[in-house]
Amino acid sequence: MVRGVHTLGVAVMGLVLATAALAQGGAENPACAPLASIAIPTADMPDAAARARLAGCVSEDFYYADGGKPDYAQARLCAYVERDAGDEVMFGGSAVLMMIYANGDGVARNIGLAKKFACAVEGAPAELDGRLEHLDAMASSSGKSERFDLCDDITSGYMMGFCASRGADAAKVDRDRRVTALTAAWSAADRAAFGKVRAAADAYFDASVDGEVDMSGTARGAMAVGAREALEDGLVAALDAFEKGQLPQDGAAEFAAADKQLNTNYAAAMNYYKAQAAEGTGGSVNPQGIRDAERAWIRYRDAWVAFGAQKYPAVAADAWRTYFTRERAQALKDLAGE
Repeated sequence: MVRGVHTLGVAVMGLVLATAALAQGGAENPACAPLASIAIPTADMPDAAARARLAGCVSEDFYYADGGKPDYAQARLCAYVERDAGDEVMFGGSAVLMMIYANGDGVARNIGLAKKFACAVEGAPAELDGRLEHLDAMASSSGKSERFDLCDDITSGYMMGFCASRGADAAKVDRDRRVTALTAAWSAADRAAFGKVRAAADAYFDASVDGEVDMSGTARGAMAVGAREALEDGLVAALDAFEKGQLPQDGAAEFAAADKQLNTNYAAAMNYYKAQAAEGTGGSVNPQGIRDAERAWIRYRDAWVAFGAQKYPAVAADAWRTYFTRERAQALKDLAGE
């Protein structure tokens, strides 16, 4: 698994190769040459047994431990194993060791070592400059320094995507906990019906990110993560509201009006991107991508209707259709830049 892109899927895998092409590391930075002679404490490195035990480990997981307690000792040992196996592009062993020594996580703080490892982290040259300056500022600070993170000094759109995905990994843990709490008292039938909503949501969210987010710029990773996070947050917020009794109340007339607005906005979005494509200015968004997302959204809406009939039988089907149709109509309006 590539570090930092856990939540993106196919939409951003091309980012990894593009970032690798961009990456420079510290080989050409004159500030890095004097750091090469800094010795790594032997006691900090894994022995043969630890290396065997940690083969194939992911130091990022130990270090951040989304939803749990970080294990900095294992993160450090794993990071050295990773370095020997070949660092990942972003959140690999060198990056984790940089943070461990900068923050004194389970070891004595050692800014020199942190800078040494910073020089081994691949990325834009300006990012390395920023990290080295940041570390120097920490070394000269007389007070307690704030924690240092790989994502503190980013300058490139590529790295922005990796860091956005890192934040999304942590946010997913929180969302999952909220859903678990909300559904704890549900029946097996309720959970089964919501499982179909979840499956339809995955398909729709993937289609929307793939087809309705412009992936032509260097910040495409961050854009994709942000779009997916907004959709995921919206799902959990809706479920939370429904469980609190804030249920849809609209009827057939309101659904007809919402559906009419949806069709108007869909046509506007399609026409907008047809014109953009003709002018060569539409980026990666195109009518086919919007059409695919729309079809996936219909299945998502219908899954909510079926779930609503199971979990909240007093709510009419048209009320659910209206609620989610209005939501999609607004998304299409935003997509067309209105």
